[in-house]
Amino acid sequence: MTESHSEFYERWSAAAGPYFSWQFEQFAPYIGKRAVDVGCGLGSFVPNFLKHGVEGYWGVENDADLRKRFAERHKDSRVHLTASDDATDPKLAEEMKALGIDTAFSVNVIEHIERDDLALKHMIEGTKAGGHICLLVPAHPFLYGTLDSLDHHFRRYTKETLRDVVARAGAGRVEWVDLYHFNAIASFGWFLKGRVLKETKQADENYALMNAVLPFVSRAEKLMRPPFGLSLIAILRRV
Repeated sequence: MTESHSEFYERWSAAAGPYFSWQFEQFAPYIGKRAVDVGCGLGSFVPNFLKHGVEGYWGVENDADLRKRFAERHKDSRVHLTASDDATDPKLAEEMKALGIDTAFSVNVIEHIERDDLALKHMIEGTKAGGHICLLVPAHPFLYGTLDSLDHHFRRYTKETLRDVVARAGAGRVEWVDLYHFNAIASFGWFLKGRVLKETKQADENYALMNAVLPFVSRAEKLMRPPFGLSLIAILRRV
């Protein structure tokens, strides 16, 4: 039986908690008090935001079933879904301004959006001056394989192509804070499974292996940033 989109997210969310925490850790110094999580899915990062002490969290999600599951999961009064569910719609930027958003957060999302520049433009426009835009995107086009196709990725990024998207989306409105590769060891597994073996399902063993090596990998990357990685971390400041 074919696994639905929502079922995959349920399985991924249940298995990848430590990995989500490591991802969130990259952005923690830049998370403010009022945040939007663009492409929030089931709200896997909600516990991290609440632990961090945000006053308000707003998830942006355009999948109706995921929105329904999100609402069933999260009952904390600080947690909400935005009325605007499409990052490429300028209404999202207007809603963010009305909410006083100081942090736009988006992990493994803009690669799913054909007009990634338009989605990023609205994230930037909706974030108040002095706030931050926090992005994690898949790195290295040569890694693109069956696992990317499975997850409906339009692209993977280089530092240069991501800088170009930011320039088109937010010229004069943001400044770069940081840009670096993340999770080097996983790039080998992604290449093997997606380019060599051409797997067409994210197996639970993938998550189990990542959780097993994560304590060692995270410490190593804290000591020295790798020259390559499965992902790119980008942090921008709104001016």
